[in-house]
Amino acid sequence: MPSRVYSVFELNEAIKARLEGDESLRGIGLRGEISNYKLYPSGHAYFSLKDDKGVISCVMWSGDRMRLSFSPNNGDEVVCYGRVGVYSARGNYQFIAMKMERSGQGEYLLRLRELAKKLQAEGLFDESRKREIPAFPKHIGVIAGANSAGLRDVIHNIDIRYHLAEITVFPSLVQGKLAKDDLLRAFRLAASKDLDVLIVARGGGAAEDLSAFSEEAVVRAAAASRCPVISAVGHEVDISLLDYVADKRVSTPTAAAVAATPNSADLLAYIDDCFARSKEAMESKISAYSERLDSYLKRTLFLHPEAIYGDKIDKVNDLFRRIKASMDGRINVLEARLSGLSHSLEGVSPLSVLRRGYGLLEDSKGNVITSAAMAKPGEELSTRMRDGIIHSKIDEVEVDDDGKQKL
Repeated sequence: MPSRVYSVFELNEAIKARLEGDESLRGIGLRGEISNYKLYPSGHAYFSLKDDKGVISCVMWSGDRMRLSFSPNNGDEVVCYGRVGVYSARGNYQFIAMKMERSGQGEYLLRLRELAKKLQAEGLFDESRKREIPAFPKHIGVIAGANSAGLRDVIHNIDIRYHLAEITVFPSLVQGKLAKDDLLRAFRLAASKDLDVLIVARGGGAAEDLSAFSEEAVVRAAAASRCPVISAVGHEVDISLLDYVADKRVSTPTAAAVAATPNSADLLAYIDDCFARSKEAMESKISAYSERLDSYLKRTLFLHPEAIYGDKIDKVNDLFRRIKASMDGRINVLEARLSGLSHSLEGVSPLSVLRRGYGLLEDSKGNVITSAAMAKPGEELSTRMRDGIIHSKIDEVEVDDDGKQKL
């Protein structure tokens, strides 16, 4: 007969103490494929890890799960780090996962750190090699995914802030196995253009989705760029090696557009301020010279009245004329520069388009009508002209040969 009879609870507790007390089952890694993944309202995740020879139940508490850099899914090959635990009420043992990474991610991060050390040792990350972004770029290049939201954000914000800049887009894949070669092709095309600044843009993503921007060849291509490079390939928590070698790193494509351009309104205000300060300085000089002349004339008249009738008056008048001519010339030059800048800004103003006979068509809600496809029969429209507004009502909408509506 056995020396002791256990209750179910006692046996489960004994097994739990034995397993959870075994140091060899603490802090271990467990590799397998996720199955039966379930996320509960509490935030805890319950799942199984399996391979071709077995399966084990796993749990990851909400605090640990919220620190993951990705969302686990059934079928993912992962490595979990944690310990063995026992659920006494049912006598089940399970693996308690505290960390999780995609299979191979650890090796990838190790390679990434080694490459970063190599490039840093070569000085590619040094702040001393980073260049200033030009204040008034004439030609801006953009490397981004074709038709991507990031590309649209960059173009839209540059157009709003600094319409005078020319934009050249070099579309490229930004993730996947083909992204590296496509990015290198885009950098080569950019190098063949006379750019003032180059923006590399992409939205945020997991570290592995940004891996193309940490490829050694891509990082070196950015470092070799003839113009300053602005990196906008990830949000604040997403870092690629391209961020370290770029002349400026920002978190979003919109921020890249802001970093690359001045604001037209601020520029005009700056010009006005410069003109006002220059005019004030010149008027102050003229006033000072006038006071000196008055003082000289009074002093001469008091001491030697006869000197007034000599050639000194001619010299004084000649000096005054030359001073006045110099000041007038300077004012004329500044007025001409201000006029030129005003004409340039006027050229990109919507009002200048209206003065040439065009109109701005709006519906009853104030939305701009840019296509006949947006109009409907019976709808009331307003046409804004340069000197007023014309109200009209649509009788009929016709259809062009290409299938779009026309008025």
